[in-house]
Amino acid sequence: MKKYTTFVENEKGEQKKISVWLDDETARAIDEANDPEITQFYILDKHKEDLIQRKETRRHTSLDYLFEQGHYIEEQDSDLSQHGVRMENISKVRKALSTLTDRQFKTIWYVAVDGLSYAKTGRLMGIRGETVREHYKRAVEKIKKYFPNNPL
Repeated sequence: MKKYTTFVENEKGEQKKISVWLDDETARAIDEANDPEITQFYILDKHKEDLIQRKETRRHTSLDYLFEQGHYIEEQDSDLSQHGVRMENISKVRKALSTLTDRQFKTIWYVAVDGLSYAKTGRLMGIRGETVREHYKRAVEKIKKYFPNNPL
């Protein structure tokens, strides 16, 4: 990771300093290009991306907190019986996930939620891809116990 800084002028004509961290590959490409306009483009693009990510993280954190407190946002035309079913399913998912080890939870998250391969998940976790597959398989078996009528 390498830090890059640029200055931009805001609506009031004031100079604003913007700094971002870029991954090694992007930093190498920028350095090789040796073009101030390209550098500024990447800095501003990364800055915009970071702002969006922070906003999304705050939004998801707020929603997660509401769900953890038992609040659920209903659609205006939803059926109350469906609400009960959804709350029951949320409770089952929480119970099922609480039975997983840390490694099993991370494996489920990386593979099922983030869509990573066993090999890439293994590199992230510092274990072999085959071991990731075994953790994933065991985690799915634990989760299946909470949803006997739903194939996973």
